[in-house]
Order: sequence, then C-alpha cells, then structure tokens
Amino acid sequence: MNAPDDAKAPSPFSPKLVLGVAIIVAGLVLTLDNLGLIQAHTILKLWPLVLVVMGIAKIRQDRHSSSLGGWFLVLGGAFLLLFTFGGGHLTEAMAPMLVVAVGILIVIKALKQNRGVPPELARSEDFLQGTAIFGGFKRHVLTQVFKGGELTAIFGGYEVDLRQAALESGQARIDVFVLFGGGEIRVPEGWEIANRATAIAGALNDSTHHGPNPPEGRPRLIITGLILFGGTEVKS
Repeated sequence: MNAPDDAKAPSPFSPKLVLGVAIIVAGLVLTLDNLGLIQAHTILKLWPLVLVVMGIAKIRQDRHSSSLGGWFLVLGGAFLLLFTFGGGHLTEAMAPMLVVAVGILIVIKALKQNRGVPPELARSEDFLQGTAIFGGFKRHVLTQVFKGGELTAIFGGYEVDLRQAALESGQARIDVFVLFGGGEIRVPEGWEIANRATAIAGALNDSTHHGPNPPEGRPRLIITGLILFGGTEVKS
C-alpha cells in the first residue's frame, strides 16, 4: 500500500548517523597517518565540528518543537572549535560553557513554568512555538484558527509571518522572551496590536498601519512577555 502524499519519510540525517560517519572518518585519518600520508594531529583538531553537525541534525529532527539539546551541541562545538584553535585547554573552556548552559536551562525551565501552556495546546498545529539560542528561525503561519504562541530568542532572533493566518475567536496571545536578541512579527493589515510586554533596555515596536477610524471588533493580537537588551518589531 502506498503511503499518503502528505506523509513524510523520516530524515536519515540524524545525530547517530553523524557520529557514525565521524568515527569512520577518524579511523581513516588515523590509518593514513600511520602510512605517513597525512598528519592526523592537525585534522583531528577539528573534532568539535562533529558536535556542531550533530546539533544541526538534532535541530532538523526536532524542527516542530524546541530542540535545546541541538542548540547546546551547536554552541558547545563552535565554542570548543574556537578555543582549540586559539591555543586554550579544554578544561579552561568547559567552565564558562557550563555556566552559560546552566543559566540557559534555568531560564527555559522558568519560562515553561510561567507560561503554563496546556499540553494539548502545545501539541496543536495552530499554536506557534519557536526557540532560537545563538541562532534564528523563521515561521510562516497559514492556519485559519491561530491560537497564539510562545517565542524565545537568547542571543538569537526570529521572523514570524502571520499575514495569511486568521485568529481563533478574533483574538490570540503571543508570549515573547528576548535576551540579547531580536525578532519580527508580521501581521495582516487591520489587526489590532495590544502591547502587554515588559521591555528593559529593549523595546517592542508596533509599526503596523492603522487608518484614522479603525473598525470595532477587528482581530486583536496580544503580545506579552519580557524583552531584555533586545527588541521585537510588529509590522504589517
């Protein structure tokens, strides 16, 4: 029986696959080094790239949900790569990395508790979720029963396009958290934007276009959350 047209086969690009390929390559490099054809020491210094690629694979694998593990692998691999070529020692690199990682984990856990999104809503395709940590993401929302969302950017950014979406019951809420980052939310012409977010050394800018006499009962998007040393712009 043929699979439905909308069914998608799982991607073979996975962290385990990356690790397996990396081990094979390492074995080949060591073999060529024993034969005197190459210098393995220089090539093997690139080992943190394996963590970066594994992180990218995990992010792609978990693209419909927040992949904190993937972002930590990318961040850790990039940091170790820079530190290795900078002549530092691994033990010196691990301490600040652990401090950053622990801080991010605490922030993410606190956000999850404070937001209190019901599990059934979090699993809904009509609810927007996105996390950018030392990176970014883009979302193009097409649902006609948009139920709101939660956006997080830590040393990263996001772009969300709601111009082809419609709000469930004419109103929805997006909770944002921005720390040393930024974001952009595009909405259809005529939507009312209610700014309920707190900004400290940052800003939430409403750049949407409003006529002289906006109609009553128009779709209303409420934006709540916290912006620290960053910004978010809403535009139509």
